[in-house]
Amino acid sequence: MQRSKRILVVSHCILNQNTVIPHEARALGAVPSVLQWVGKEGFGLVQLPCPEFTFLGLDRPPMTYEEYNTEEYRKHCRSIVTPVIEQLVAYQESGYELCGLVGIGSSPSCDPLRGIFMEEFQELQRKNGIIIKDTWFLPDVSDPIFDSNTHRIQN
Repeated sequence: MQRSKRILVVSHCILNQNTVIPHEARALGAVPSVLQWVGKEGFGLVQLPCPEFTFLGLDRPPMTYEEYNTEEYRKHCRSIVTPVIEQLVAYQESGYELCGLVGIGSSPSCDPLRGIFMEEFQELQRKNGIIIKDTWFLPDVSDPIFDSNTHRIQN
């Protein structure tokens, strides 16, 4: 059986837009443009948990980075991402390539440049020696199309 041994880490709502707050969803379910790219590239996927959903539920209000920036929320983020960190360590130790991280631009939690959850994830990633090659993001809600060439963050 063939395996690419190439892993992509994705924000929860990339694969499940049902966890997104009203008026922010970019797709009915999974984001099709990301799925097409993943299929073409042959990546395996590790889905991150949704910190906002697990912290406040589905009927949560829209909140900003500053409103989520509490020690209680950061602690929650660290606790739910720790099992994923353990998986990524195991993949890396077994010779898998952690090709990238795909986040959500302008999200108070999952923006790879300025999101509370991503800050906590990336800190634990560094502490555990996890090397993720590239970082991408899905742009704001007005642009639901993901193009890996234009939405890449230089690592």
